[in-house]
Amino acid sequence: MLEFAEAQHADRKTLFVEVILPLAIAKNYTYRVPFEMNDAVATGKRVVVQFGKSKLYTAIVLSIGDQAPEKYEAKYILEVLDDRPLVTPKQLQLWQWIAEYYMCHIGEVMQAALPSVLKLASETKIVLNKGFEYDKTQLHDKEFLIAEALDLQPELTISDIAKLLGQKTVMPILKGMFEKNIILISEEVSDRYKPRRRTFITLNPLYRDPDNMRELMNILERAPKQADALLGYIK
Repeated sequence: MLEFAEAQHADRKTLFVEVILPLAIAKNYTYRVPFEMNDAVATGKRVVVQFGKSKLYTAIVLSIGDQAPEKYEAKYILEVLDDRPLVTPKQLQLWQWIAEYYMCHIGEVMQAALPSVLKLASETKIVLNKGFEYDKTQLHDKEFLIAEALDLQPELTISDIAKLLGQKTVMPILKGMFEKNIILISEEVSDRYKPRRRTFITLNPLYRDPDNMRELMNILERAPKQADALLGYIK
């Protein structure tokens, strides 16, 4: 039995995937595929990866190989989110062409090409779909906990939900809830345009009358600076 297990382990192939992250970074990164996900991973599918110390992102598999990166130790992908590829090889080629033509990063192209619900990240904010009625008794335990939490607190990040459930990644659970129309993404739209403001002064119509103007000038005899300002304006 031990020899059979060792032979079976020897047959397992270590795979690595180069992924596109929805970020403005100069290069793509390579992640290691857990053995149990070897059959599930494919070019064009979405995977959940950790980037940096704690941030989780939905990435797109660009290529699959068996070469580990030389300059860093590859982290494992955490989840494969799709049953079939979301992005076709031709679309990936188009993304690369757009990135080269417009001199931007392919992650920026991904960010623009995919809707928010398909590129969840740790800081993505989730809300209940108030316009949809659903039966809570039909929810799985973890879905029920998320729905209850969103009833108490109208908006939660994916990091908040992961802490609530006590697990590292909750993307597959949220994917199912999106498909059932139970939850939505809360889009934070920050208006970066600030109108340029100018201050203008105008003369009170009362002082367009010559008599009133003379009376005003008499009053301002004790305030020469204000009188000069008024004379400068009416000239």
